[in-house]
Amino acid sequence: MAKVCFGMIMSLDGFVNDRDGEMGKLYASFEPNEEINNMMARTGAVILGRRTFDLADADSYAVDYEFQVPLFVVTHHPPETHPNENDRLTITFVTDGVESAVQQAKEAAGEKDVLILGADVFRQALRAGLVEELQMAIAPILLGKGLRLFEELEELEIQLEKIRAIETREQVEIWYKVIQ
Repeated sequence: MAKVCFGMIMSLDGFVNDRDGEMGKLYASFEPNEEINNMMARTGAVILGRRTFDLADADSYAVDYEFQVPLFVVTHHPPETHPNENDRLTITFVTDGVESAVQQAKEAAGEKDVLILGADVFRQALRAGLVEELQMAIAPILLGKGLRLFEELEELEIQLEKIRAIETREQVEIWYKVIQ
């Protein structure tokens, strides 16, 4: 059965983008590594929020997106024109909530994992108790302002168990199991 994971890079002070909504400064220190490559190989479907999906040209996903798997985009407003797809990457716009997106993504992923990308859709899935594992990369930067990943979760108290941690030349990556 597919495991639902969340992955994100954030600043040491907890921001996933800067004061201008940009993420480039966070990725300046990112280095692909064996653990990230293994995670990507284990991914059978990806769930994104609409804002995260819109960060790239919609038709570019079929050409050069690193995850060539079914994508499920949680949104209230699907685009008028459906983006390009290919034989591995399909795009489904899910308008009936994150729970539906997770169910559809698990079916599409089969035995592989489902990866959630995007702060808002992550918070929705976490509130609904659907996230089983977190992979957090900590970038060596203090942004001071921007979008905080763990904002608006005051009503939750969630225990985490560290699964593993790796250190690259510039950053630390930590994997946690969510204990509900």
